[in-house]
Amino acid sequence: MQEKILARLRSSQPSLSPALLRISEYVLNDPAKVVNQTITEVADGSGSSEASVLRFCRDIKFSSFQRFKLALGIELSTHQTIRHASPSGDVIDDTLSTAITALKQTKDLLNHAALELAAKQIIRAKSIDLYGFGGSANVARYAHYLFVRFGLVSRVLDDPHLAVMSAVNLGPKQVALAISESGSSKDTINSLMAAKAAGAFTIAITCHIRSPIAANADAVLGASSTDTPITRGAFSRVAGQYLIIDILANMIAKDGSKFQAAMQRTAEATIDKSF
Repeated sequence: MQEKILARLRSSQPSLSPALLRISEYVLNDPAKVVNQTITEVADGSGSSEASVLRFCRDIKFSSFQRFKLALGIELSTHQTIRHASPSGDVIDDTLSTAITALKQTKDLLNHAALELAAKQIIRAKSIDLYGFGGSANVARYAHYLFVRFGLVSRVLDDPHLAVMSAVNLGPKQVALAISESGSSKDTINSLMAAKAAGAFTIAITCHIRSPIAANADAVLGASSTDTPITRGAFSRVAGQYLIIDILANMIAKDGSKFQAAMQRTAEATIDKSF
């Protein structure tokens, strides 16, 4: 039987260096919090460096920080399933409550100045690249749907190769919007980094504003996430991201009559698509 991570951490503490011991104590103090943090956030919270966090993971036999978090998330989820599969006993009420919590927390996290800047740049853009892979691709498609209704030129690039190929050919009058719940997706970061280097205005929607993707964004829009890594793609994890897209859309709609006219044209164009 595989040794449990938390038990392994406790047993290994006497042999850890001071730096790794601080990280171990930080994880043990609130493992549920660590599961939803980036390597940067763990380093900051434990008073260490990202390099030390990586050494810590390897010291306890994990090849990367992400693999450590996944294993920790699985262990915590197993405990939660055994102890309280559903806090209220009603799956419907609990699912709704979790989604509402994510939306309310996202509202509290919103940076109004960053939202207004992002909306202004989208309105002015010649075109908008939307980067999202895995579950984030669905959020990117939703943004694309709304932008097209406004008459904006946008495209969803959910293939890592196509995304970075498009990114390197952007320019100052274009926008690249990347969506990454973790803020640590290598392909998403690489695409946004390439877009920024090419001169495009870059926007990141992420649940971790202290993450690698934020360093490559001119505007960072933070959403809330309420679950563990093994439930990525669940509505509670992306509800905040959809809310941000809706807010941006409403800001765009209020900017001028041309967007209202575009919405009317697209509505008329699709009216006969239903019986």
